[in-house]
Amino acid sequence: MSLNQWFLQAILPSGTLAILLMPVTARASSPPFFIAETLVLETIELDPHVSQTQAQTLTISSDLSESFVETSSPNQVPVASPQSLDLPVSEQPTQDDGVQSMAQHLTPLKSEAALHEVAAPWPQVGLTLAQIRPANTSDEWEFVLEPYLFVPFSVTTDISVAGITQSISVGLGDLFNLDSIFSGALRFEARNPQYGFFADVSHIRVREGRAITGYPVPPALANLVNQRTPITIPPGTPLDVAVTATGRTTTINLGGYYRVVDQYLGTTSTNEPTYPRLLFDPYLGLRIVVLSGSLDFGVGLGNLVLEDLVLDESATLLKPLLGAQLGLELSDQWSLGLRGDISGFNIGAAENLAWSVWAGARYRFAPSVALQLAYQYKESRYRGGQGITQFSLDQSQHGVWLGFDIGL
Repeated sequence: MSLNQWFLQAILPSGTLAILLMPVTARASSPPFFIAETLVLETIELDPHVSQTQAQTLTISSDLSESFVETSSPNQVPVASPQSLDLPVSEQPTQDDGVQSMAQHLTPLKSEAALHEVAAPWPQVGLTLAQIRPANTSDEWEFVLEPYLFVPFSVTTDISVAGITQSISVGLGDLFNLDSIFSGALRFEARNPQYGFFADVSHIRVREGRAITGYPVPPALANLVNQRTPITIPPGTPLDVAVTATGRTTTINLGGYYRVVDQYLGTTSTNEPTYPRLLFDPYLGLRIVVLSGSLDFGVGLGNLVLEDLVLDESATLLKPLLGAQLGLELSDQWSLGLRGDISGFNIGAAENLAWSVWAGARYRFAPSVALQLAYQYKESRYRGGQGITQFSLDQSQHGVWLGFDIGL
């Protein structure tokens, strides 16, 4: 005999039918599970003419529970089908038990609090940093193009051609005078988390002119004057001279770096790595430098003015390059950087040495575009040749680099 048939036989003589409803609590803040509470008995008066045999055929359908779920508040989380609910029962009831005994048998062994205790724990989700890349775990390559513009605070250049030396000094006030100074740079990098390659090209040109009264004419200039006029001007003759000095430096750096440090310095509450992130990359390469200097004279000889008396020299240098860069990423958007290098080591010339220090910050305002602002100090010295062929160019500059990093 089924439990429902037995239950109906036990209570129909009294003229009432007991319907057991178990409320189900669904809480949005916890994983959905069933909570059994105190059973509620509701009685419905039956028609006395209903026979006991007809009553025995009555069953409590699971459709009642399904209707209860459908009519529940829309804010409640849908629960699983009641047919899948296996309530713990202390023991199967006997035919001698009454209604009260039946209710006791159907009462869950565990209270609501106990069910909470045995429920599977809900996973704790910690605060983790978005877009974190573990160090050296990916072989993906990225390609970056970096155009820059140099804003000089000061550029000082000493040019010596054929034993004649002129100095040029330009600064921030000459920024919009392209005839005095022009500078720019373009850098390309191919890199992955472990190593990378770079190629950058920078060019700076400075120019300054002055008028000199009673200038003792050097032998090289006297030779140019004598080639342009039948009058012989001995070296050392004081003349009124206008001179424009121009210095140009084009630098090409080719090299590669290896990442020896890639370490997140912070951790979250769940021990996930987080910013700041420390990066250190030593690099080696080749620096190609093209130097040129020119002195353009105008000489006055009484009523005669000789123009375009030009002395110029140039040199192409191949230098070993040694440097390192240090980075500190503060977030997905902000990072700081420090870079320094040295090249030349007096190879191939009487003096051939250059070094620079670069420090800046980067702000990434789009996934593939970042704005970079940096301060740079750079100094280079070159001296080669002897006598009439001597050429030297010494230059020191410092200012701000302003540019963009564009991911390709």
